Amino acid sequence: MKRLIVVAVFACALVGCATPNRLVYSSGFSFANYDYVVIAKTDGRDTATSLYGMDVEFANLISRYNMKVIGDKEYEKFPLNVQKRTLNARMSVTASNNRILLAVSFDDAITGRTGASITALTRGNIFNLDDRTKAFEAASETIVKALQQDKGLQITDEKK
Repeated sequence: MKRLIVVAVFACALVGCATPNRLVYSSGFSFANYDYVVIAKTDGRDTATSLYGMDVEFANLISRYNMKVIGDKEYEKFPLNVQKRTLNARMSVTASNNRILLAVSFDDAITGRTGASITALTRGNIFNLDDRTKAFEAASETIVKALQQDKGLQITDEKK
C-alpha cells in the first residue's frame, strides 16, 4: 500500500512539473538546414486570428538567429536551391477561459511538410498586453532553445 501511495504522489508531482510548452520535431528535421523564413500572413477571412503584433516580434526573434525573414513574393523569385532552405512559419493565437495558447508551425516551403511545431500555454487574458507578452515569451524560450541547439548559436545580451 505504501508503494502505491508513493507512486501516486510521484506521478502527481511529475504532472505538476510538466511544462505547458511543447516542441515537436518531425523525423530528420533540423533548423540548421534552413536559412530563410517566410512568416505566413493571415488568410483575411473572418476566422483569421489577430496576432496583436506578435508576428513582428517573432520576425525580430528569428532574425537574431541567422535566419533571414523574407516575404512570399521575394521567396517566389529565389532559385530552387535557396527555396529548399526556406521555412514557412505559421503563427496562431487561441484564447479561452483565461488561457492563451500560442502556436508556431514551421513548414518546409517546397514540400509543405511540417518540420517543427511549438505550442505555449499560459494563463491570462488575450486583451491584456502583459498576458500576451507572457505567452509570447513562453513560446520564444522554446524557439530559442531549439535554434541554439540546431544551429549551434549562442546569443548574449551585452547589457547584462
